[in-house]
Amino acid sequence: MYSPSIDSFLLARSVENYNGDRALEIGIGSGIILRVLCKNFNIVAGTDISFATIQQCETMTSSKAMIVCCDAASAFCNRLFDLIVFNPPYLPNEEYANKDKDCTIDGGPTGIEVTLHFLESALPTLKEKGRLLIIVSSLADLSKLDYIVWTSNLRKKIVNKSDLFFEELSVIELSFK
Repeated sequence: MYSPSIDSFLLARSVENYNGDRALEIGIGSGIILRVLCKNFNIVAGTDISFATIQQCETMTSSKAMIVCCDAASAFCNRLFDLIVFNPPYLPNEEYANKDKDCTIDGGPTGIEVTLHFLESALPTLKEKGRLLIIVSSLADLSKLDYIVWTSNLRKKIVNKSDLFFEELSVIELSFK
């Protein structure tokens, strides 16, 4: 389970500015974002690939949240969600295939691979006028994300950021043009 840190709190502050009918968090981690979503949305779903994380979050979050053990948004179909959020593992790890990788922080060889997987899974479930919020690090190779944004006809804007001594974290909002 991922313990909340600067990135979680940055995303939570950003999520507070959104409301609507249905929201999804991919990779619920500690459940901190799920709790904010439950305050601002009528229907809230959360996913995580770790059953242990699911069990722990079920005891800490609102009964309003439906929590599903699955990979990314694979349990959902149709354009259901007004808002989808995720704080994926985003740090580059050239030895990503190593069995000792830390799935809570290792985002793939260039740091963006897990983000792209989550994004490709989420886009088919996002409503036409929906929004998607993602945490990204300046340490990751964001050119692949920019390519997906361009080829998927998405708008991209930075809605929040935090400068740390070793990296810059940004909350990026994506929406359909």
